[in-house]
Amino acid sequence: MAASFLIYGANGYVGEAAARLAVAQGLKPILAGRDAAKIGPLAAGLGLEARAFSLADAADADRALRDVQLVLHLAGPYKYTSKPMVDACLRAGAHYLDITGEIPVFEALAARDVEAKARKVMLLPAVGFDVVPTDCLALHLKQRLPSATHLTLAFHSVGRAGLPPGTQRTMIELIPFGERVRRDGRLVVPERGEQARRVDFGQGPVQAVRLTWGDVFTAFHTTGISNIEVYVVLPAAVRRQRLLLEKLRPLFSLAPMRKLLMRGVRPGPSAEARAKTMTHVWGEVADASGRKAAARLHGPEAGLVWTTRAALAVVRKALAGKFSPGFQTPARVYGADLVLECEGVTREDLA
Repeated sequence: MAASFLIYGANGYVGEAAARLAVAQGLKPILAGRDAAKIGPLAAGLGLEARAFSLADAADADRALRDVQLVLHLAGPYKYTSKPMVDACLRAGAHYLDITGEIPVFEALAARDVEAKARKVMLLPAVGFDVVPTDCLALHLKQRLPSATHLTLAFHSVGRAGLPPGTQRTMIELIPFGERVRRDGRLVVPERGEQARRVDFGQGPVQAVRLTWGDVFTAFHTTGISNIEVYVVLPAAVRRQRLLLEKLRPLFSLAPMRKLLMRGVRPGPSAEARAKTMTHVWGEVADASGRKAAARLHGPEAGLVWTTRAALAVVRKALAGKFSPGFQTPARVYGADLVLECEGVTREDLA
């Protein structure tokens, strides 16, 4: 494919995997990041071009994007890195993609919709597991029940694979943001305390707890459904940690406190752990008359495998000229079946 795209943060845990998968799929991304000593050897080993630049230097970023059609931005936390990269993409006329799930970042990108449309640039965040699978499932359910007013999503990772390091760091940075759900079209802070429900992902009901996930923002833009909640299955120990963090949340508005937690960030799961992990996504919509529709997705490990497959599926489409300028969400641009283009993903309709 002749069109040029750049992966920024290519030496990171997800970035390197995306670069290797891109090459395996016949793509030739430019690999980029802040550290030439890390980017150079990786690019050389894959037979790719390397560019080292800091997002803090606008002129340097402009030079790096001078001939780039699209940027897959994989260097978070995006609350710090998305704005300078979006600025550079808009100046260069390059489409912007990332894998964030940070609602403040979604809000900031949505606020630049008019500017992006004027420059014919697509701003498309969350092209990884957060939120391609859940966004696609939300649209699929909305198409099955067009009158839907309520959407509930849930996911469950079964296996030994934990979260990528970047996701862990982002979650720590977002502790001060707190919980959000969407009610009557508005993002609101829900009632305090753990909210749980039983969800059947295909092997019988299990306990899932509510959390803030990107879909409370993105699925509203994709489907127009005005009431959205998301749940996840967590080990008991993690649930206890969440409840403790909720009590201590005001303290984590202080950067030193968040930095302290960063010391506990673990390395990303091994290839063996990822291969033995599956991810299940469940969704249900309901309307004012009590009618419901539900469906499930089953796929690979989420944090790296499903994320890189989904992100590159979007990259290929955008490079082929299939894009919509302005702020977008994955399923709104590419449809509910986008997720089925990821290897190893199946979908089943329920009620």
